[in-house]
Amino acid sequence: PSPRSCQPNGANEEALRYEIEELKQKDLALDQEIAQLLSEGYSLEELEKHISLLHEYNDIKDAGQMLLGKL
Repeated sequence: PSPRSCQPNGANEEALRYEIEELKQKDLALDQEIAQLLSEGYSLEELEKHISLLHEYNDIKDAGQMLLGKL
């Protein structure tokens, strides 16, 4: 059994309430960060393009490292 299942119901409910509150605070912080980035001129499309380019770079780098490892 998990440690949580051994706790009395009151303690389990309190832990869940605490976890929910933490998640709400994280959600609020992320919303604020998104708003700040948008106000600075960043866009979702730009972010997706950068992520795509990073994946391509990593694939090329991995291939280069494999080739160097065979020398």
